[in-house]
Amino acid sequence: MKWLLLTMLAAPLSGLRLPAQSPAELSGAQFDVVLIKRSPSDAAGGGMRNLPDGTMIVINQPIRSIILSASPVPAREVEGLPDWVNSERYDVTLKPPAGTTRQRREMMRSMFAERMMLKAHVEERERDVFALVVARSDGRLGPQLKPSALDCGPRPPGAPPPSPPSFNKADAQGRCGGMFGPGEIASGGLLLDSFVISISGLTGRQVVNRTGLQGFYALTLHYAVPRPLGTTDAAVDDSNPDFFTALQEQLGLKLQPDKMRVPIFVVDHIERPTEN
Repeated sequence: MKWLLLTMLAAPLSGLRLPAQSPAELSGAQFDVVLIKRSPSDAAGGGMRNLPDGTMIVINQPIRSIILSASPVPAREVEGLPDWVNSERYDVTLKPPAGTTRQRREMMRSMFAERMMLKAHVEERERDVFALVVARSDGRLGPQLKPSALDCGPRPPGAPPPSPPSFNKADAQGRCGGMFGPGEIASGGLLLDSFVISISGLTGRQVVNRTGLQGFYALTLHYAVPRPLGTTDAAVDDSNPDFFTALQEQLGLKLQPDKMRVPIFVVDHIERPTEN
């Protein structure tokens, strides 16, 4: 499972713009292979996946699905998009140079600038968020959240990357990283700064870590998967509590409504991609 580390910036983001760079200046941060074409009008299904060599394959998806990858800082919202970015669907293959590990965002910016003439900037705006805090005043944690017994720190140079966690709870609890399945989250060692990024989609808001808990934690969390409105699907398990209740009962953590300024990726100009 791929993790995205959210870094905190000391300088204000308001007015931050993508630097104007020539293709030569971007040559050190470009994909080896970039293939873009409109999906067939009768195409069904689709999705996104990453191959072991880092190649990203996007099938029958709107450009909106990958545009946030071009933001110079991690952002959850994008504004200023023309209608075609949401409605037209494309097949995209992006293959990075061998051994590339930390230049994906620079390569995405280069690709968007060259193939779609993207011009954009980042602004800070106030948004409703949730703050993750310890629920009990005495600091006691829930029964399913404990300091990890695993060594999940930085790996030595040259060490092989860890295998991704299995979608098997027992395997996930013996590994660093996390397993995220319907109604279940499990990990043998996870930073809470990473955990809050992963649960933002479940809460409907950005979540910030204000627990004060440092280091890696082992956890298991079971919660009810929301039943779609108007359905009576017998396969949906209603025996578990809702996500907010499960978080407090099982992990001893809770979500408090709050406001904070967050980065918004604002698109000033974008054109349909040149196809190949």
